[in-house]
Amino acid sequence: MTAAFLPTRTTATTSTTATIALDLSGLGAPAHDREAAAGLPAEQANLVRLASYARAAHKGGVSFVTLGEDFRLRADAAPRANAWLDPVIAARRISPSAGATGLVPTVQLGRADSAVAAELAQFNRKSGSWAGLQVARGEQAPVAALPQLGDLLEELVRSTEARSSQRPTVVVPLEEEADLAAAGELADVVRLREADLSWARELRFAVRSAARAAGRGPVRVLVDLRTVIASDYESARARADLLTDIAGGDAGWSGALEAVGTVGDVVATIERWVEAGAADGFVVLPGSIPADVQRLLRGIIPALQARGLVSVAGATTEA
Repeated sequence: MTAAFLPTRTTATTSTTATIALDLSGLGAPAHDREAAAGLPAEQANLVRLASYARAAHKGGVSFVTLGEDFRLRADAAPRANAWLDPVIAARRISPSAGATGLVPTVQLGRADSAVAAELAQFNRKSGSWAGLQVARGEQAPVAALPQLGDLLEELVRSTEARSSQRPTVVVPLEEEADLAAAGELADVVRLREADLSWARELRFAVRSAARAAGRGPVRVLVDLRTVIASDYESARARADLLTDIAGGDAGWSGALEAVGTVGDVVATIERWVEAGAADGFVVLPGSIPADVQRLLRGIIPALQARGLVSVAGATTEA
């Protein structure tokens, strides 16, 4: 990917405070080998547990939680035709009991916009929760269809807004240079999977320049951050390696920036990237639940708040 949109001399290099989001896709029904699962009852996601984690995340200073496109409500041996809608359904179901949490499920572009809009229109906003959409290309919007990315996204947002009377917060993963224009025009948050600080900084400048070219204000760029935390580096490294061995080649954090070590090590990584202008915040991919979620909420975020890098009230507003 090349940074086609260049920054200007007035482009801000750093944010005043960082946004911290949390990916809770790991609380979905576990994927199993079809042969091993044949004839056995399908496991289901525990939505009470998911709502509890979302509520705790908000209280702990997390701005919003995300559910990836692979999140599943049931671990069926045979694939379900509408399984792609599971992240949205799960977010809608937990909205009454998730507190004032931002819930951002992933939606594949090109899928049934009316189905997504109908689900989001049923969000229980009396609890204070707010709805977002993270877009994924999926099979319906392959790389060859990238010129239509903006049109597909705009149609999805328009359909959802018409049903629910509220525009959802839009999160766009930046995967290709061709995504920049759509991200600049429609995204509220851009999600970036990049482990190189210098290149992440260039991409963040490019996103902001694309937004400025579209006549919009700055768009927040969040970097995916896999965290594995322990009392010392050696213990954290051993657990991180074990998790990688278990996941094999299907690791959901592949390509993400890693912060493995103590709470202090993770805080130092976040501080370095934010101060370098490489990120406006992070989407935390916990190595394991609950261990790394607990250390995020009780260790990392309080330390960031003490340094003025995360607003104490930051979780009460949309990203």
